[in-house]
Amino acid sequence: MTDKKALHQNLPIAAGLLMVALALCLSPAVALAQKVQDTITVASCPDQPKLPVTFQIDCSHITDPEVKKQCGPFIRNQACRVFPAYRAITGIRLETRCKSLKFTIYEDQNWPHPKGEGGLALQCAVDYLAKYSVQFRADSPIGPYDVHELLHEYHLAIGPLPNPHILFGSSMAQAMQRVGDLKEYDLRIRNMQEESRRLAEELKAGKIKSADRCFIAQTQLEESLYLENHKNVSMFYLKLMPQMEMTPSQAQREARFSRMLFVVAGGKPEVRQFLIENGCSKF
Repeated sequence: MTDKKALHQNLPIAAGLLMVALALCLSPAVALAQKVQDTITVASCPDQPKLPVTFQIDCSHITDPEVKKQCGPFIRNQACRVFPAYRAITGIRLETRCKSLKFTIYEDQNWPHPKGEGGLALQCAVDYLAKYSVQFRADSPIGPYDVHELLHEYHLAIGPLPNPHILFGSSMAQAMQRVGDLKEYDLRIRNMQEESRRLAEELKAGKIKSADRCFIAQTQLEESLYLENHKNVSMFYLKLMPQMEMTPSQAQREARFSRMLFVVAGGKPEVRQFLIENGCSKF
């Protein structure tokens, strides 16, 4: 009886020691599982067995577990919604430049780039602050997504442009429509209508400084053509001739872009006149 009593008394201790031993044995596996969760790869989508570009997200720099939970939804939206949207809009096959795209997410305290940048498109990679990526538009119908930085990756494929953010207004609006965020799309369209009118008035009144006049004129024309017919956004990319110069001058960049706008606008003489009168290079 004494032996049985001692055995029963020692059972809790033995069980506790067993749990500790198991925890020690499993701790590398637990750490590995956590590491796997930090990095998520998307190589296929529900309607596409294999993507031409593999998407990967690194959330190891995120310390908040609740924020980290959004990494999966975000990278799946980038791969399965934003990527095909821009593929359809631009006609660009991104896989000719990038076999994979890596998104690395940071917090304010560990952001490795200058302050003021919320995201930075690199060569087949994007560095993001969490608030502009995995937390961005988290309340949209599709969850968190971004249409800005991925567009930079697409634009790297079409040669030097006169401004890093030319074509962004129309392209981003169209992408929002294609991914299903109609509320944000409608807001963008209303803002674009107002901006297009305002820019035209400011150009006419001479309120734009000379260094910015060509860019503003090209932007105003881009927006007005898009508002006139949303299919024009795809025509912008189709009609941008391949850039032959390795290091074109700013004048050559402006002329190339103005020529495209002129063609999409139907070759109207007043379009050429509008661009040249507002400081754009002759074309």
